[in-house]
Amino acid sequence: MQYSAIFLSALAATGVIAAPTRRQKNSAIIVSLQSSTTGSQTQFNEGIRQEKKPIASSGPFDQVTLLLDETVEQQDLRCQLLDEQRNPIQLRRNNNIDVTFAKGDPWEFVNEDQTSVSSIICDPDFVKGGPTVESTGSATGDVSITVQLSDGNLATQTQFLHGGAVREEQTPIGSSSVFNSVELRLGADIAEDLRCQILDADMNAILLARGENKDTTFADGDAGKWNFIEKVEKGDGPADYAPRESRVSKIICDPEFKKASA
Repeated sequence: MQYSAIFLSALAATGVIAAPTRRQKNSAIIVSLQSSTTGSQTQFNEGIRQEKKPIASSGPFDQVTLLLDETVEQQDLRCQLLDEQRNPIQLRRNNNIDVTFAKGDPWEFVNEDQTSVSSIICDPDFVKGGPTVESTGSATGDVSITVQLSDGNLATQTQFLHGGAVREEQTPIGSSSVFNSVELRLGADIAEDLRCQILDADMNAILLARGENKDTTFADGDAGKWNFIEKVEKGDGPADYAPRESRVSKIICDPEFKKASA
């Protein structure tokens, strides 16, 4: 059995080994969270959606591994981590970035700082690239939605989970930083006219510009980033616009957003 030694030690550490009982369908699904100073191993049942708090410690962590014994029927099972604000934690393995994770090598937290984990969810319906979105039936099934904020040097990415089907709000990773541009990247199966909006620290929509377009919502269009701007009044003359930097408190993507000149 591939993970026999790992599972025995993990089950012993979490107090799962006890007197013999009726065998359940779950035998060996473990989410292992790690950092340089602490660790946690939490066991899950097979075939149902479950949400659990990490056993022994909530971290902070910087790495997660999903361990599946060979007896588990769904070898493509995926799980998800939530931070203290119950936002999905973005993870990276090689060139893959996602908010759900599968078995195999460890996944690293995208955030450079270690992050506390409030909850772990394992769900048979989670899928790669869009855990709560059903397949569109197309060839690619690419339902990714990523909003990238940048200060001109460093960038942070926030992923959305519902495929643009409903209004969705996310708190951006690195929300304490100051940014000056934003870019929306849509998967091949997301409606091209989906628009998003970013709010400043006072929960006001940030005015943006791309080329001649100025708006408080932004789209993809394969045309690159939108720059933060602010209107500068000039007495009785026409208003001018100047570059702006701002913290971002919230990102909203909504299928009801429409293009509207600011």
